Amino acid sequence: MRLTATREWPLLDELMRFQEEFNSLFDNRVREYPAMNVWMSDDKAVVDVELPGVQPGDVEVTVLENTLTVSGNRPTDGDDGKRTWFKRERPLGEFRRTLELPFAVEADKIAASYRNGILRITLPRAEADKPRTVPIETA
Repeated sequence: MRLTATREWPLLDELMRFQEEFNSLFDNRVREYPAMNVWMSDDKAVVDVELPGVQPGDVEVTVLENTLTVSGNRPTDGDDGKRTWFKRERPLGEFRRTLELPFAVEADKIAASYRNGILRITLPRAEADKPRTVPIETA
């Protein structure tokens, strides 16, 4: 939103400019990285993690009970700290995302694949944690 003050209030013009600059600090923040999409069915969860430019060997996937952690290192593209950035939206360096699933998983059946910058992790639901239909007996 842009507000314009009249020339009769020059101080108000300065305040409005300051507010716009202050608001832009929050508009340009880097989103949580890496981005994840998660979908579930009765027997599994599938997590797609965006990792463009990251090599699979630079990523670690760990699962403890119902908690998935994806961590790694995104290359710095040769940034030696001497660059003056005009605009930088892609995060660089180490990353870590943790996701708590609503069910326990079969750790020995977890699968991960990497294609076109997307890491897909398939987490089968533990048998003991799957919903069951209970038959109702009649007397």
